[in-house]
Amino acid sequence: MTWTIHIANSSGQFDDLVSPIRAAIDRAQARAETVTEAVDLDVVVQAWPGRVIPHLGHVGFAPTADMIQLTFDPANSNCVRNLGEPLERTIVHELHHVLRWRGPGYGRTLGEALVSEGLAGHFAQQLYGGPPEKWESSLDDKALAQAAIDAAVAWDDAAYDHAAWFFGTDPAWQGYALGYALVERHLIAHPSETPATLIHAEAASFRSDLEICS
Repeated sequence: MTWTIHIANSSGQFDDLVSPIRAAIDRAQARAETVTEAVDLDVVVQAWPGRVIPHLGHVGFAPTADMIQLTFDPANSNCVRNLGEPLERTIVHELHHVLRWRGPGYGRTLGEALVSEGLAGHFAQQLYGGPPEKWESSLDDKALAQAAIDAAVAWDDAAYDHAAWFFGTDPAWQGYALGYALVERHLIAHPSETPATLIHAEAASFRSDLEICS
């Protein structure tokens, strides 16, 4: 199977970054395919100043079952130094979303989004180890418990505010942190399962794990 890389760089603003970006994509694909099926995939690489995670200098997005978008800010002082494992972790996180799109989908409800993000975060952890990302560890115990209580009420809500849950500032990144904790508790309770084997798992099977978070 082939990952086709599309470089959107007509201005040449990140010529010097293309080679290490391609290398990171190849490494991430090889590592991921040790535990998942190989798939055909388009990877769109683009420069978009100011539209990245500041401390990384890049951001990923998986809008469909066939595409990953990788956005870079060449002017960000953190961009170049994060083209190794940090970028690979972003790529495999988004790959998990791509593969999940081919099953139950990313999800329409809050509960489904929490599970999709938690599984993708733990997939990167499965492949690379190390500490969780900043957004996955952004809540202290008290804030995590409150987020779990709030999520229990809104679990099946398809009209939830995704931006507020995942990108808001009060508190920041609570959806990512709660999703990560939720999946962590599920994996502890089911040691034979992994984020790779749970790619197509229904979000409902994680519902009871939310109670442990609160």
